[in-house]
Amino acid sequence: MSLCSGERSEVQREVLWMIVLTVGLLGSHCEGAISCKNEDDKDVDWFILYKVKKGFDYVYTDSTNQNLRRNNKHVNNQAGVLANTLKPYFEKDKQSSDFGFIAYNDQPPNENSVSSTHGHSKGFVMIDEDNVVWLLHSTPRFPFSHESNNFYPKNGERNAQIFMCVTLKSTESAEIAQHLKDIKAYKFEEHNPVKLTDSSTVQQQTRPYNKDLRSAGNSLFKRFVKQTSATRDPEVGDLYVTIADTLNTNLYIQTWRSDRGEPSVTGNGKELVTIMSVDTAAGKWNHGCDHSKWCVSDTQDWMCVGDSNRELSQFERPGGALCINSKPVADAFREIKKLEKIKKAGATAGATAGATAGATAGATAGAADSDIDCVTDPPSKKPKVHG
Repeated sequence: MSLCSGERSEVQREVLWMIVLTVGLLGSHCEGAISCKNEDDKDVDWFILYKVKKGFDYVYTDSTNQNLRRNNKHVNNQAGVLANTLKPYFEKDKQSSDFGFIAYNDQPPNENSVSSTHGHSKGFVMIDEDNVVWLLHSTPRFPFSHESNNFYPKNGERNAQIFMCVTLKSTESAEIAQHLKDIKAYKFEEHNPVKLTDSSTVQQQTRPYNKDLRSAGNSLFKRFVKQTSATRDPEVGDLYVTIADTLNTNLYIQTWRSDRGEPSVTGNGKELVTIMSVDTAAGKWNHGCDHSKWCVSDTQDWMCVGDSNRELSQFERPGGALCINSKPVADAFREIKKLEKIKKAGATAGATAGATAGATAGATAGAADSDIDCVTDPPSKKPKVHG
C-alpha cells in the first residue's frame, strides 16, 4: 500500500527524530578523555588558579589564555573550574573500567593531620585510557566530598590557596605514580589505583632529583622531588634551594607563615627572596594569610607550585613541586609579588582596632579586607603539622 505525501512526511519526521535521539543518547555516553577544564567546561591543557584570602574569588590563567585574570565564578561553584575538572570524580560510577583516581592530602577530610613521615603534599590524580589529570594544590581537606555542591571545604575560605592542573597522556602515569611514592603522599581515597601503578617502570632515583614532563598539548613541565634532612639542614631539606640550584636562578618564594627565610643565598649563590604580599586583580593580601606554596624565577620562564614550607620541620619531610615553563605565566606571577607587607588600614589606631576591622572584614568574604593580615595568633612552637 502506498502512502500519500502527507503520511510520508510524517514518517520521515519520526525517523529523523529517532536518529537525532539515538545520536544524542550515544553522545551522552561517549564523552572525550578526562582533562583539566575551564569555567565553560571546555578542555584546557593546563590551568593555574590562585584563590584570594577570606573569600572564593580567584585569579586564573590557562593554556588558552595565559593572562592572569579575575574569575567569573567562585572557586566552589558547581559549574566552575574545579567542579568541571572533578566531574568524573563526582560521577565515578558512570565512568568506564579504565577510570581511576587517587586523592592525597596530609590534612584529609574528616581525619586528623597525619604523620610527618608523609609529605606535606596535597593533590588529586585521575586517569583513563587516554589521559592523566594531575591537580596539585595547597588546600587542607580537599576535595571534601563527592558532591559537586559540597566539594570545597569550609576551612578553605579563610586563607589564600593555589591550584595547578595539567593534562598528560596516560603514558605518563608511571611518572606520576613514582612521584607520589617518592614524596610519600598520604592517599586518603582511591578508585582503581592500579591504573596508576601497574605500568610503573620508572627507575627509583636518589633524591633530590627532577624530571621533565610534557603535557598532552606539549607544554614543558618539570617535576622536583626533594631530599630530607634529619638534622634540618636547609641546604639539604629546603625544596626551594633544590629548585633554585637546579634551574640556576634566583627565586621569589611564597610559603605559609615563612619569614624571610634561611638561607637567603644557596650554596651555589642563588638568592631566595620571600614574597611578603601579593596584589592581584581579585584582591591583595599579606603572606600571613596565604597558605599557598609557589615560587617564580627572577628572570627565567619558570613558575612552580610546591608542597613544602620554608620551615625547619619541613626540611625533615619529603616533598616536591611541579614547575611550568611559560614566559607569560612567570611574568604574571613576578608582577603580582610584592617584597613588602601591605600596610594595615588605620594602622595607628592600634591592635584592637585592627582586630575589629579584621573581624568585620571576615564577615564579608572577598577582597574588601585586602589590607588586613589574616594571622592574629603566632603559630605554635611545635605544631604536629605545619600549614
